Amino acid sequence: MTARDLVLPSFFGDALALGPHWVYDPAKIAVWYPGGIRSYDAPRSSYHPASKAAGDLTHYGDQTLALLESLAGAGGSLANWPADWRHWAETIRDDKSSYFDGATRGTLENLAAGVAEPSDSHDLGGAARIAPLFAFTREVETLVPLARAQTALTHGDPQVIDAAEFFARAALSIAGGAGFEETFDEAASHPYDALPAIDWVTLGRDAADGDLAAQAGALGLGCGIGGAFPITLAVAFRHEADPVAALSANAMLGGDSAARGLLLGLLLGARHGAAAFPAEWSSGLRSIETIERLLPQ
Repeated sequence: MTARDLVLPSFFGDALALGPHWVYDPAKIAVWYPGGIRSYDAPRSSYHPASKAAGDLTHYGDQTLALLESLAGAGGSLANWPADWRHWAETIRDDKSSYFDGATRGTLENLAAGVAEPSDSHDLGGAARIAPLFAFTREVETLVPLARAQTALTHGDPQVIDAAEFFARAALSIAGGAGFEETFDEAASHPYDALPAIDWVTLGRDAADGDLAAQAGALGLGCGIGGAFPITLAVAFRHEADPVAALSANAMLGGDSAARGLLLGLLLGARHGAAAFPAEWSSGLRSIETIERLLPQ
């Protein structure tokens, strides 16, 4: 597995979700995309700026790209991440080029008040940014602290920080050849500060059976980690063998599909590699030249 195999599919998952992102009616999404979502689309909701077009990233993807750029400029270190993230956040606040979410707003407000603390946001978005770390390290002893630290810059909720560790451990294991069942159970067995990992893995496994849309709706399609974490695993369990179907199914569920898509792309890229995804997903990604330039060769 190369850095490209692990990182690029994470961006695919985010960009594919942009069209129906934050639309909470899967039936409406099914009307818009009767054959499933297999190509990029401009946002259908009013949350994203009008400047966002098909092949763009959501604000989660934009922050993930900012992390990749920060890591590349610091040789894989997070030394510049606080300053680089703040520059990104202040820029989009002023030029409105990306959605200004609650975690970003809360963290900036704390910084403006002289308090170097993250927001108390409990959304999965902070943990979902971790894919760029895999371009610079594959050692669990290094990767886990980096995953937790990059998340804790903007998300103070201990479950979100724990989730970053869980998915870092899982993706690393999958890249080493382990299957999803084995990987998720093993990653859940580690002690966490707050994450009910074993319970949520069980929820995800159970939700993978039957009507996935109904199960996901019952868990909660919003930003909160309590629904987003098990739904991400449910889609992974259901579509482990078909990465394209996995990212399409995730986008078709709607809600906060972009955060889930970033993590699903990482997991499925670790399992299948970037070549398993359509070539047009790479060529159609508007930030592809920047991503390819920043990835270590």
